[in-house]
Amino acid sequence: MGLFDLVLFPIVGAAGIVAISSVVKERGSLFGAFAIASLSFMAFALFQTVGLIPSSYWIEGYPPPLGVVLCADSFSLFMVSLFVLMGIIVTLYSLKYMSEDSGLEKYYALLLLLISGLTGVAISGDLFTLFVFWELMCIASYALVAFRKDRWEPIEAGFKYLVMSTIGSLIALYGISILYGMTGTLNIAEIASRMPSSWTVEGYFSIAMIISGFGVTAAIFPFHSWLPDAHPAAPSPISALLSGVVIKAGAYSILRVLFIVLGPARYDFGTMLLILGVATMTVANLLVFPQRDIKRFLAFSSIANVGIIITAAGVAAYVAYHSPADIYVAYLALAGGAFHILNHAIGKGLLFLASGNFIHEIKSRDIVDLEGISKRMPYSGASFSLGALSLGGIPPLAGFWSKLIIILSLLYMSSAPLMMAVAVIMILNSLFSAAYYIWLIQRISFKPVKADGAKEAGPLMLVPVLVLAVLCVAVTLALPYFLEIMNSVANALLG
Repeated sequence: MGLFDLVLFPIVGAAGIVAISSVVKERGSLFGAFAIASLSFMAFALFQTVGLIPSSYWIEGYPPPLGVVLCADSFSLFMVSLFVLMGIIVTLYSLKYMSEDSGLEKYYALLLLLISGLTGVAISGDLFTLFVFWELMCIASYALVAFRKDRWEPIEAGFKYLVMSTIGSLIALYGISILYGMTGTLNIAEIASRMPSSWTVEGYFSIAMIISGFGVTAAIFPFHSWLPDAHPAAPSPISALLSGVVIKAGAYSILRVLFIVLGPARYDFGTMLLILGVATMTVANLLVFPQRDIKRFLAFSSIANVGIIITAAGVAAYVAYHSPADIYVAYLALAGGAFHILNHAIGKGLLFLASGNFIHEIKSRDIVDLEGISKRMPYSGASFSLGALSLGGIPPLAGFWSKLIIILSLLYMSSAPLMMAVAVIMILNSLFSAAYYIWLIQRISFKPVKADGAKEAGPLMLVPVLVLAVLCVAVTLALPYFLEIMNSVANALLG
């Protein structure tokens, strides 16, 4: 088993589900079990690949730089690990949550194709392969957002996502074509070696196209407006994937191209990322409070957390370009950003699945209707509160440490006015997010009960929530171990 198996198993699994569905009709549990088996084989292949990094794969007879290439380093396998983890948990959750829906063979097949597309994006060694898997990921996610096609809301949200993301993909493709015109190759390593030694106008234009194109899926301001519509319309397990990993694929693609291909020492894109990062977190945090729909509330929170990740990347790029003697600060910022990717994937997946339990029970997304529901659903409610405290940055949970690391990297550069301004803005945003998460916990857990008839979710929906809650605690307790992993991710981006 190797890199190719990471994208092959989910595709084969999706084909298998379609084949089974032609013989066995409407057996959602069977299709779901088949999907879990495919993802389990993928996890086994991932486990074998981890010991081989850095590694690469290409079709025999078509070696790089001309052929299709798959490559793995610490950053890509870190991302794939998140994709597989969230894929298995969401599929298990879907067995019960989606049991009353029809067309489940399509649902699980699309879910597997989404995981395959995400994985392919992470391990692509050339920009052509990355774009092909990017489109596979996008098409699957469009369909999953609009899966409940008998309702107008999913159709409208899916169409908006389709239009915006398609335009973004075309813009990113244009940026990739500029890089090809500059270097004559699409192989990532070859582009990096052939790029001019000093900055060029074409290079900066390609940076703008890459950030704008992939930034739509990453939900970076001002390209974020599809996400708050997609979350309420999509089934809760798909919302967990969208916030947990899909928007991270957009951020991953931006970081991979900017840091590996263009290079922070050659181009000053750090300032651009810092501005986009603080704008994204600030605008999203300001838009959280008016929301009464809990899934829109969590969607704007996800956008704010993407802003934190982009800010961390901006710190690293800014330092690498303006103050290379302080390169250790760049490593610190990237390690903090990678750690926040992990914390947000687990925490936001937990919040969406726990809120999915609430919604499944009382058939409402209105925060007012959910008041006091933790008293009727104690395990889901406690898990929800744990995830909210982590993402709110309440110590000693892991979400506090990832934010602190990024803020410290900003404060280390106190001689730079821009960095100090960003540090102040991020601290204020962190306090603001802690406030609204505590406010939400207070509504969910301590208000008088509105839904008297609610009862705790069944095992198939409760176990995935509890697993993510345990992971929140485990990451906190094993902080030194995970920081070592984040350090290797920073090494992969900065060399």
